[in-house]
Parts: sequence; C-alpha cells; structure tokens
Amino acid sequence: MLQRTLTEHAAECFFGDERLATWLWQNLLQPAEALESDRWHRLQEHFYHLVVEGVEVRYPREHRLTDVRQLMGRILDGDLLLTPDLPWLEELQQRLLQRNGDLLCYREGEVQAYVRLAVGLDPTLLAGWHLAGWMREIPRPDEHDIRRVVSAQTAFFAPPGNPALPFAEGHVHWGGVSADSAILDAKLFPDDGKLLFKSPEHPTEWHQEQCHILLPLLQRARRLLVMLMDQRQDWTNASSSFFEPMNNAAHWPDWSLLIDGQREANVGSADWLLGEFSRFMKGNDSNRWLWLYIFLCRRYREYGTSAYQRMAILCFWQTVNQLRRSLIMEGQGLTRFVERYFQSAFVRGGKPIDKVGRILAGMNDVAEIKASPSAFEKKFAKKIAKVLVEKTKLKLPSPPYIFGEHEIPLDGKTLASMQALERWQFCGHFSRSTPHQQNMSPKPDSKKLWQEAETLMRDLQGTSGWNAPEFLGGKLNSHFHFQPARWFRGLDVAGDENALKIEWFAPVLRWLRSGFKSLPDGERASTGFHLSIHSGEDYAHPASGMRHIDETVRFCEMREGDRLGHALALGIEPKQWVARQGGMMLPLDEHLDNLVWLWHHASVLSGVLPQAQQVLPIFERRIARFWRLSRWWQVPDLMADDDVGHDEKGASVSQAAGFEASPLHHATADDLYQAWRLRRNCHFRLRSLSGAWPVDSKELCALPDYEELSESRTPASQLYKARHDWRRADEIACDQASAQVQLDREKRKHLEQLVIVRMGDEAAAHGGFHPKIGRKRDEGLLEDVDTPAELDFMHALQDWLLTEYDKLGLIIEANPTSNVYIARLKSHAEHPIFRWYPPDESALAHGAAANLYGLRRGPVRVLVNTDDPGIMPTTLRTEFLLLREAALERKVGRTVAEHWLETLRQYGIEQFHRNHLPVFEPA
Repeated sequence: MLQRTLTEHAAECFFGDERLATWLWQNLLQPAEALESDRWHRLQEHFYHLVVEGVEVRYPREHRLTDVRQLMGRILDGDLLLTPDLPWLEELQQRLLQRNGDLLCYREGEVQAYVRLAVGLDPTLLAGWHLAGWMREIPRPDEHDIRRVVSAQTAFFAPPGNPALPFAEGHVHWGGVSADSAILDAKLFPDDGKLLFKSPEHPTEWHQEQCHILLPLLQRARRLLVMLMDQRQDWTNASSSFFEPMNNAAHWPDWSLLIDGQREANVGSADWLLGEFSRFMKGNDSNRWLWLYIFLCRRYREYGTSAYQRMAILCFWQTVNQLRRSLIMEGQGLTRFVERYFQSAFVRGGKPIDKVGRILAGMNDVAEIKASPSAFEKKFAKKIAKVLVEKTKLKLPSPPYIFGEHEIPLDGKTLASMQALERWQFCGHFSRSTPHQQNMSPKPDSKKLWQEAETLMRDLQGTSGWNAPEFLGGKLNSHFHFQPARWFRGLDVAGDENALKIEWFAPVLRWLRSGFKSLPDGERASTGFHLSIHSGEDYAHPASGMRHIDETVRFCEMREGDRLGHALALGIEPKQWVARQGGMMLPLDEHLDNLVWLWHHASVLSGVLPQAQQVLPIFERRIARFWRLSRWWQVPDLMADDDVGHDEKGASVSQAAGFEASPLHHATADDLYQAWRLRRNCHFRLRSLSGAWPVDSKELCALPDYEELSESRTPASQLYKARHDWRRADEIACDQASAQVQLDREKRKHLEQLVIVRMGDEAAAHGGFHPKIGRKRDEGLLEDVDTPAELDFMHALQDWLLTEYDKLGLIIEANPTSNVYIARLKSHAEHPIFRWYPPDESALAHGAAANLYGLRRGPVRVLVNTDDPGIMPTTLRTEFLLLREAALERKVGRTVAEHWLETLRQYGIEQFHRNHLPVFEPA
C-alpha cells in the first residue's frame, strides 16, 4: 500500500471526499439567492471543517491535527468559489506536469508523487486545468492548435519515450485495463441511457451495498453534467432543475445540436470547448474525457461564472473522483482485489480503442494479453485487429471486388497490416477464485475444469468465422497461410491463490501442453504453450507463499522460458513481512504442509547452511505436534459422540487414543513430504478410473504416479488417500451445513481449526504447545511460534530457491505498481526486483544485501509489466520510470539505473518473440 504525504492526502480529500461532496450538493439544492453575499464567506468555515475532518476520517491518527489545520487554513483563505482559483491545482500541475512541445506529460523525476496522487485524484483534472490556462494566454491559441494539442495527449499523460525503443507487455489482464473515458462512456452517457452496474455471478452483501452507495453518486454526477452542458440553464435559479426526472433519453444531450449551437463561440472559450467536447463524443475520440475536463476548467476559470455554477463544477469533480476511487485497488491481499475490485459492482468499461491504446502505446510495442480462455474468440480478435491497423495509420487493404477479401494481394500495404496484427498474443488464465461462504473451504470442480480444457482445444482447432475482412480474408486468402490459433500462446492460473491451490489445475495444464495433439490438415508444426502462472503474490505466511511457488514449479513441470507471476514470496524478506503482518492465521492443514516443506529443505541444506542445521530439530518437534492434531489419519465420523477430556498436551483423550491406534501414526516427516509430492496427481481422474489402467492421454498426463497410488502400499500413497478422504468428509460436512442440517459444533471443529502463528523467541518455541481450552468459542484456535532463527532460514531458502529456479530457466514477472498496491510494500523502492536483479550486481557478492548467505549465483531473469493498468493507474513506460526513480532513491547512479532498465526492456521484447508464432505466413 503506497504511503502518501499530508498534502497528497489533503488534495485527495478536497477533490474527492464523500461528506464534502454531499454538503456541496445539499447547498446546490437551495435557491441561488440564498447563497449570495455574506453567506458565501460563512460557507468557507464549514468547508474548512469538513476538509480537516475528511483527512482525519480517511487517514485516522496518521497526521498531527495541528498540521492538518494549519495546512487547510493556509489553503482556504475565504475566496473559494468567488474567484477563478482553486487550491492545489496550480501548484500540483506545475510541480508534476511539464510541457514538451505539444505534449503535456508528468515530470519523470516526480513519477512516484504523480502515481501516488493518481490514486485519489484523476490526473486529467491537472491537465485540464493547465490547458484551460493556456487558452487564456496572450496571444490566444488558434482553433487548429488547440485541436492538435488536445488530440496529441497520451494515456495517463506518460512521456512517450524513444519511439525507436519498443516495449513488451508480458502480463496484463484485459479485464483490468480501462481508460479515463470509461466513466464517461459507460457510466454517465451509456448507449442505452441506463445506469450501468454489473451483477456478479455470486453477488455478496458487499456488492449490494456498493450498488446502494454508488447509484446516488452516479445519478448526482449525471444530473450535474447535464446541467453544466445546458446553455439554457439559468444559474440564478437552478436548484429546481436538480429535481427534474432523468428517466428518458430526451434529457440526454443531442451532440449534433450542441456542436451547431457553439459554432459562433469565441475560440478557446468555455462555450467553444463545449462544442468541441460534443464533436469528439460523437466521434468516440480517445481524448473525449480530456475535452470535458478542459471545458469544465475553462468554465470555472472564467470571471463571469457564478459562484453557484463553480460549486456545481467542484461537486461534479468530487463526485466523479469518488466513483473513480471505487474502481482503484489499494489494500491488502488478493481476496479483496478479486472480490471487490476486479469484480467491482461498478462496471469497468472502456472501448477496445482505449484499451489497446493503453496497452500498446508505442507504434512498435508488443503485448501478451491475459483473459479467460473462453474470451479468445473471433469477436475479441476482430476488435483488436481493427484497432491495431488504425493505430498504425493504415487502412485495411480494399478487396479487388465486393466480398473479395480472399483475393487481397500481398503488396506493401497488406504486409504492413499483417505486421501490425502480429503485435499481440493471448494467454488464457483459468480462475482459482470461488465464492466466499462462511466457515466453508473452497471446493474444486475438477470435472468442469477438464471440460473447459477440452472445449479450449476444440475451439482452437475451429475455422468457422475467421475469414473476416479484419483478418484480410483469413483462411480463404490463398496468398498467405492464416493460423489464428497461434495467437493463443500461454496458459495461466489467476485469481485468489488462497482459495484453490495449484494442485487442482496442474494436471490440466500438463495435458494442454503435452504436445503431439491432432490438428486440422494443413496446419503447420508449432511449439506448445508456455506457462505464465500467478503464484506467491498473496499469502498468509512466508512459508505458504514459497511453498505455493514450489508447488507451481514442480506440479506444473515448469521448464525453460516459463514464468512465475509476481512471486513476491521469493523477494520480500520474511522478517519484514511478519513485522508488518503481526499474527499469521492459517488453517491447520496448511500450517502442517508448511512445516513439512520447510523441514525437507532444511534437511537438503543442512550440509551447507548452518541456519538449516539449527532449525531442523525445531521443525521436527512442531511436525510431530501438529500431525497428531491434524487428523488426516482418520476420516471423521460426524455422527460420533463428542470428544471428552484432554490429555496433558491439550489433545482430546479420544483423539489421542484414535491416533495411537491409527496405522498412519508412525508416519515420518519424510513420509508426509513424499505424500505432498504426490499431490501433482489428479484425484478426480484417479477416482474415475475404478481400477483400470489409464490409456487416454489425459490420464497419462494427470496421473504420473498412478502405479504407486493404485497399490497404496507406500506410506506416502496411504497418506495421499487419507488426506483426500478427509477433504471429501469436509465437503460432505459443508454440504450438510449448507442444506441446513444441524451439526453439533464439536463435530465440526476439526474441520475449522486455525493456527495463529506469531514471531517469538527460543523460550516461547520450546515452552510447549497448548491449544486454547476452557472456552468453546476458542477451541478451534491453536497457537504456534516462529523463532528469528526460522525466519532467517526462510530468508536463506528464498535465495536458494531463486538459484534453483534460475537453473531451470524460469522467469519472474514483476508488476511493480500492482505489487505495491496489493502487497505489504510502502514504496517502489521496497520492491523485490532490486533483490532479484539488482541494478548494481555488487549487491550479489557473498554476504552482500542480495546474497546474505552466499547461496545466490547471480541475478534471476525478470520481466516488467503493468498487470491491471486501470485498477492500479499506470502504464508500462510509467512502470520503468517508477523503477528508475526507486533505484535513484536506493543510491544507484542514474547511468547504472538506465542501463539496467534498458536490459530489462530488451529482455521483454526478446521473450515476446521467443513465444510468438507468426499468425500470417507466406503460402
């Protein structure tokens, strides 16, 4: 979560505080006459109070109240709304923006401050204020100059960079991309004239609350904007207009009439700008949102504008910033991101031209776009193809006769269009997120997952509908060989990694890229899918994050060129993470997995790492304790009598007796680890075989250890079966509970047991383990301690794993802004890319900061991406500039930092072309 300054917090509250906007709206509903004369000055005092309290409410106890009051008192000098000036805007746009010829861009040296501000304040307001001021300068700019300058502005006002140096976006979600005009198009003026909200497949109470909160804001914003554009509006008696209904299209602007009505207005005036905004709205220009803000800023800055109208403009900005803020993620964890931002109740719109412009800003940029596998179809590809050709200033070649697209020859124009269409590829991500249900574990649907995979393979082999003009005639054009399935190049598993684990998806991924599959006659040989899998981004414990990554690598059989998305668990130091997290809450099953996995690696490293030798006996003792309590070894009988009494270790008497009688109670830590490795097998496929040896390619890929599992002779295979039997019992119990079957809490407590892990000293670790007893509500909570020595070992293990994965040829996908917004990082300078691939490789010397234990052998390969450049406002070039400023903050020289970033940029391009296959090939 980005850490911001008091002035940044104050500016965000001034232009986006809920109570402040509501108060302005209430005053707008009063007759204008009641707000004249001295009352305007009296309103300043209440405005001052609301802004001060807004900072206090939104950022409680973060700043001294004296500092907040002094800042606000200096800014609000009593002339608000009575003059053309607004606090902060002039200072902010001068400090953060600069003119570069016809372009208005943020200052590269202020990129971190700019990105921080963009969370709560639309930067279009800064640009609109600057450009509206430019139109007041003497001599006044000409009409063609204004149009040229406004139309030239780039997405997010990012500096364009060197056009000869293209960038490659390797990790961006299509659904997470939006443009500033998204609110304007999909919310304020939707095509169907209706308020637009999205109802998730499984709406929660939170989604319903959000609709209830956002709907009045949206109605207010629409009402304000319609009135501000109405040239007939009498602002001396406007309050009554706010109450008029807006349920029919007659109240929406007629863009043609607005254009015609402003033809005689002075160039650069607010009236003229209203006509220009209408012109670009009608034509769906990519900068239509900027035109609107310039119009409003120019209107606010005109001396003839009434205070009442200025109040309406300020209220509109505050309301829109609240709506925009609801779309931007800034908080801890993937669960919040997936449930409340990626699936926001407020539709995150955006036309394809705006989305592609955000992803592929440069003329030669390339990108790998992520979306659900089902999203890859003809309509999706057509939209991207059309925009890419338009962005290259080309037009699709005209056929020699009507419906003759298949006869388009391969001339220079056609080849240029084909080259533009090769600038993207697709990565299909399966979703691991499931609807949240209280006290119920996420349930995988393996049957559905396999069906999705089979459907994907069938769809990729289909040919119907791909012979469209956007594809130059497609397969009907004999001048080239068209293979649209080649756009689909990668596989991913995205969503909340705390829900369904990779073990449920790995067998499907192995089958999808197993190779030697049947293809339609005429298709040419090609390489298989690469993997780009989300892992280690959000976790309940550092060991959980590292284990999730290790499971991804092992179970998916990752190989040279495959990529780990985010992988923060391999970069954020465990002690730092734990200090910020505090108590760590894990299901008992997960905690035991972590201990077993850590024990195995401590055993492997015990000969080379003193810290491993130190923690090995600690892990063994803890495994013994939690293995006894886990009850994998016995499928629970939900109808059995309650446990009674407890032994001296805190375990129930009947549970202890059952454990001693179980044939699995002698299982060692190594048995448990080998059982963990068997999870790469698909339990759904194993159960469906009924003892028959697999002959289908799916079973061969899904069950690499079928022989061992079918005989169930080894302790590991018996433990594998016992764990899945326990999981099935858990699912049965959950199903019974959801069917309103009354289960005694005592019989379900073992399904819900949680472990709270805290950092403690050696004495606490050796003091024994005591579950909380005596109060029924606490019987599902257990406690454990991580010692500093164990956290140091986890730090060393991160280095060792980085080296091992680098040997395999794996790549880490870094998403700096996304990681800072979601993870426990306070600035871009804390991002682990500086540990994975430091700008100055002296940091990797033995004992240095990035190689404290001497286990690293050099930097690991990294790709820099944006992830969701809309949910977290950024662009790819902005990500590189953020890393440069962060490197300078870490005392890295500018030349060294720029050389480092150039290496990263080139590597991104190289990886795109490594994975890309030509969709259009000579016949």
